[in-house]
Amino acid sequence: VTRSFKAMKFSIQGTNLTLTDEIRELVEEKLADALRPLGDTNLDPVNVAIELERRRGHFDKAAEVHIFRAEATVTGYGETFRAESSADELPKAIVEMKHVLTRQIRKWRSKLRAAQRSGARRATHGG
Repeated sequence: VTRSFKAMKFSIQGTNLTLTDEIRELVEEKLADALRPLGDTNLDPVNVAIELERRRGHFDKAAEVHIFRAEATVTGYGETFRAESSADELPKAIVEMKHVLTRQIRKWRSKLRAAQRSGARRATHGG
């Protein structure tokens, strides 16, 4: 499924699980904050690919093996951001993946702003 997400190409793929509207809405809601810093840079288009997976096989709860996995790959602005998380519940895996992605994007955005400010200071001070 591919949707327009604030001028971004947004796709969600499910492996061994059925993607319901509720799951799609949860992913879009959780990632809205993480992707917000990318929306106002006015640079290249952004592609967001989300994969949600329910692992098959026998899982032993005592071994703490996580059944659900959420992975995001965001490409644009000459950068690729990747985040992955596993949990025993799908919403928990999505939230944890969102936190990893948010940290990466904020760090990149902070570096971009620092570079822009540094360049502005050099230009105003003549060098």
